[in-house]
Amino acid sequence: MKRVACIFALSLCFVSSVLAAPPLPAYGIDIHQTSVSGVSSGAAMAVQMHVAHSSIMYGVGVIAGVAYDCADSSLPFVLQRLGLGASCMDGSVDYASASIARTDAAAINSNAIDATANLGRQKVWLFSGYNDGLVRRGAMNAVAEYYQHYSPGNVFYKNNNHAPHGLITDDYGITCLDFGAPYINNCNYDAAGFLLKHIYGHLNPPSSTLSSSPQAFDQREFVGGNKPKSIGLADTGYLYVPMACKTETCRVHVVFHGCKQYAGNPEVGDAVYNHGGYNKWADTNKIVVLYPQTVSVTAPFNNLDGCWDWFGYISDQDRDFAQKNGHQISAIKKMLDRLAEGFASGGGSSDTFQPPQNFSVADSSSTYLALIWQPNSAATGFNIYRSFASGGPYTKIGTVSGASFADKDLTPNTTYYYKISAINGSNESALTGPVPGTTASDPPACDPYSSDNKTHVAALRAYTDGKKTWAVGSNDRMGKYSDKRFKQLIKEGLLPPSYRVRYCS
Repeated sequence: MKRVACIFALSLCFVSSVLAAPPLPAYGIDIHQTSVSGVSSGAAMAVQMHVAHSSIMYGVGVIAGVAYDCADSSLPFVLQRLGLGASCMDGSVDYASASIARTDAAAINSNAIDATANLGRQKVWLFSGYNDGLVRRGAMNAVAEYYQHYSPGNVFYKNNNHAPHGLITDDYGITCLDFGAPYINNCNYDAAGFLLKHIYGHLNPPSSTLSSSPQAFDQREFVGGNKPKSIGLADTGYLYVPMACKTETCRVHVVFHGCKQYAGNPEVGDAVYNHGGYNKWADTNKIVVLYPQTVSVTAPFNNLDGCWDWFGYISDQDRDFAQKNGHQISAIKKMLDRLAEGFASGGGSSDTFQPPQNFSVADSSSTYLALIWQPNSAATGFNIYRSFASGGPYTKIGTVSGASFADKDLTPNTTYYYKISAINGSNESALTGPVPGTTASDPPACDPYSSDNKTHVAALRAYTDGKKTWAVGSNDRMGKYSDKRFKQLIKEGLLPPSYRVRYCS
């Protein structure tokens, strides 16, 4: 039938083929060094993808996300999922235990998700800005609790940055304390760089001049004969391939944009796949970056903001959105399989068993320190030692695989000293020299809420005369009641509560 239609509408078929992006090429990537990250709905999708296919994963970065299957994929009705999804985001309920239980139950069936034992070696990087009033701190605390259950020693949680809700960079985007397109905030913090270093260990410095440019590819072949829009995907996705990866074996990192951040949104365009901060690190460290894309949809389901499916908006009871056979997860996995075609194992030079190289403390929060070093294939693991003084004594506090460690439950404004060694069976290398790390101050107490005026009024944070809106308690002006732009309110006091139109300092 399609062929007949083309015969009678040859010009339309020709235009369609011309406008279609080229097929996704194969680059022989090492699929077992895959990592994922995302912001907002993309962060929720990154968690789902990471858990569903943990056997091929190296790590995950989560910026303002929710715990795995928080919205409960077993629920029979989309509206129920939508209702639960809202409470997942506001942090009012600790969903960690429920998410762990759902994960363990799903793992009984290997066709649903990979074994949870894989999560024990995963590197997990988490970010929650204390001005984020959309996916609030409690939601990310649940993500931290969830991953600490499976992967202790590998979870770093950055929660002392003043950022609001958005993808955070050190050189691109709107003013840090703002909310709006392209939903990339320049907060002088290189989130992409920090998360990639925690996942892969010490990296080469980022490139100042990229060796390549992002390329478009056709997403249509990965949706099982359906139109991509039928599962919330755009026709076109994007890919960044460093020049070195066209001839050498590389790994791959998948970036999931947030709601409203899809490239087809004219207010966003190439912002994420060109300016999100990933490409400059990928370029010098043999990482291919995959940027799959969603699209705004009104029918057969309502997803105007082009969010990733983490709450069951695709009404299809034959598939679970958080598992391998979820429409979007299945499509992304097919993209990864394509990128991995032609992979040839071996051929690289062997590392020398020795004390870890390029050991440093990469980042801090008030209770966490992130340690990274040069990966070493000759080592099966690394022992971590800590002291309160440079000269010791040092106490062993953990053993990890990979090239990073997250020390947690530390005291704010305190300096610690670390030494590490490589191990291989019963062999242990000499210790590195001491490396100091100092925790940050506790972030200021902040109770932010971000939504449009109608939502603020419905939640009793604001009041209206039907035309204009004011914040409860402070009477701060909030503009028209019908204004759909998000406003940030800060709660001050409890009885009675008062709200101000502002961000925390």
